[in-house]
Amino acid sequence: METFKSPRGRVLRAYGDLSLLTMDRMNVFGDRIDFDPRIVSLSLTPGPNSAGTWLRSTMPAGAVVAIADDACDLVGEPINESAEAIAAWASRAAERGLWHDWYLTNHKDVLKATPLLTPAEMDSRENNDPSSAHFYAKNEARKAGGKLRIAVDVAWLGPYETGAQVLTTAAINALARDDRVGEIILVGLSDLPGYAEHLITYSHVRISDSSDGSLPADIVWYPNQIDGRSDITDARLLGRRAVTTYLDLIAYDIPRYHGSSEGWAAYRSLQRKIALSVDGVTTISADVANQLKQEVPLLEADRIKALPLGLDHITVAQAPEWPDEDLADVVKALGGKRFITVLGNDFVHKNRDFAIAVWQEVLRNGESCDLVLAGLHVKSSSSKEQEAASLKKHTDLRGSVHSVGHVSSASRAWLLKNASAVLYPSSAEGFGFVPYEAAALGTPSTFTNFGPLKEIAQLTDLPKTWSIEAHAADVSRLLNDQGAANRRVAALGEAIRSYTWQRFAEGLIEFFLVVSNGAPNASSAVADGADAVALATVLGSRSYRALKPLRVAARRVKRN
Repeated sequence: METFKSPRGRVLRAYGDLSLLTMDRMNVFGDRIDFDPRIVSLSLTPGPNSAGTWLRSTMPAGAVVAIADDACDLVGEPINESAEAIAAWASRAAERGLWHDWYLTNHKDVLKATPLLTPAEMDSRENNDPSSAHFYAKNEARKAGGKLRIAVDVAWLGPYETGAQVLTTAAINALARDDRVGEIILVGLSDLPGYAEHLITYSHVRISDSSDGSLPADIVWYPNQIDGRSDITDARLLGRRAVTTYLDLIAYDIPRYHGSSEGWAAYRSLQRKIALSVDGVTTISADVANQLKQEVPLLEADRIKALPLGLDHITVAQAPEWPDEDLADVVKALGGKRFITVLGNDFVHKNRDFAIAVWQEVLRNGESCDLVLAGLHVKSSSSKEQEAASLKKHTDLRGSVHSVGHVSSASRAWLLKNASAVLYPSSAEGFGFVPYEAAALGTPSTFTNFGPLKEIAQLTDLPKTWSIEAHAADVSRLLNDQGAANRRVAALGEAIRSYTWQRFAEGLIEFFLVVSNGAPNASSAVADGADAVALATVLGSRSYRALKPLRVAARRVKRN
């Protein structure tokens, strides 16, 4: 123990590693103890993000603890100089309403020192509570300079690769190649599916080991909006700042994708609360950003950024001469006949029943072609019954329908490359990859000119409504007029050249830097993710239950 006096004469008894108690630090302690008589202990505490700040705490902690001699008249003397005795003394002082302050510093000698007292359970708990001073002190704005450390939630990387999975894998691939990124830590899965295994070939990309002390990162990014597959309540453990990406508001708008009106209401509330609780929000198109701003008017404009996705992830070289075995029966049935293809799960908003009606109109216009429907059949919220009803009445011998479930990436590319045209009749999208992927492989497509597709494609000769006749006329034109087909492919190719994954990653990193260098979002203090009741209701919803087999399969996927 060593004693010293404050400028106003209060005597301090210092315990612990007294070599750390330099004259400068004794002066700082002396000034602080004179600030308020209720302060009865001061701790020299490691604070990696602080050059020297005071933090009010429930108990002392650190390599050096100094107690006020005068408080012993009120609290009693420590029974000896051990850490246990100092902690017991501090506990008695706290019971009388007296205060314990930490002096946080990132000086190397303090960071390396052995603590006399470790933080009390309550102080540790409040490190992760956005409403507390401890959280704010621990999560101060990132200092300028240095490379970003990013934690990425990859819980959506299930066994099947669709648009949401392309977003995650292509974005991580581009982020890893940017010099401003020092480390990417993948969280949410212990193993990656085969199509994503290449991500960990980068030396600075790895799957999280929660025991290695590398978290929290500067940023935790949720590439896919929260719906129960990811637990946003863990965000403050994974990153100093949290950013989530909104793909669309499809489930927000469509009641059928939920088990009940209560489940729908809970999901809508969940999406609003998350937008208000995270530090930053990105959307995959300006269209989605505008919808979100309308639905969440309290969302500050500087916390939301539209970042259109990249389109250069598929090239002609990726299209195989022959598809995988999952298309063997379809290829045999086609027998070399020209065909139109529709790619996508049979969710109602994908309008596969409408596509059948358009194809039938094309046949009535005198064209001969088959139709290939490829995509998962969902257990609920499906257009399967409507499709079956249309096909049951089909008698036109100029074309047949071939339906197959989810196909491999190679088979998907084969379909896009070999189709005479691609029909993409979706009426609800956040972005819409398929027309661009088809164009990258030299195949024209038709779709309704709305929302994000209109925003990114910038085409003027598309159907403007969901008219069967207008879509059939456009498909017929693409089938018969090679010039029109080439112009459609070329126009979409302009968008592909403009919207690259590198451009997306650059915009995302710039947004991450702004978020990480700013203060935590104040709203997170009272809405850290979503309340348990709302989340529980969502987990019981029809759409969540329908996807259970995919989540189970994802957990079983192992490296080959």
